[in-house]
Amino acid sequence: MAELVPVSEAKARLSELIRDSDREDILLMRHSHPVAVLLSIRRYEDLLERLDDLEDRLAVHEAEGEDVTVPWEKLKIEMGWSLDSDGLTA
Repeated sequence: MAELVPVSEAKARLSELIRDSDREDILLMRHSHPVAVLLSIRRYEDLLERLDDLEDRLAVHEAEGEDVTVPWEKLKIEMGWSLDSDGLTA
């Protein structure tokens, strides 16, 4: 679950939010709308690695001329994602 923090409040709590970003996403809000996400470098690098892995898998399938579509349910399981009332989580 992400923590929703107004930008005005985030300025005063930046050190705390950076620490918390290793456990959860911090959504920075302006006028009740998300405008940015704060996440730790560890979690950021993990996302980049997952993206790179997916791009590599897609390139292999495309090179072999295979159908590259994957059913949504199978993709969620493979990526370890779940969809709950708070949205998509990893």
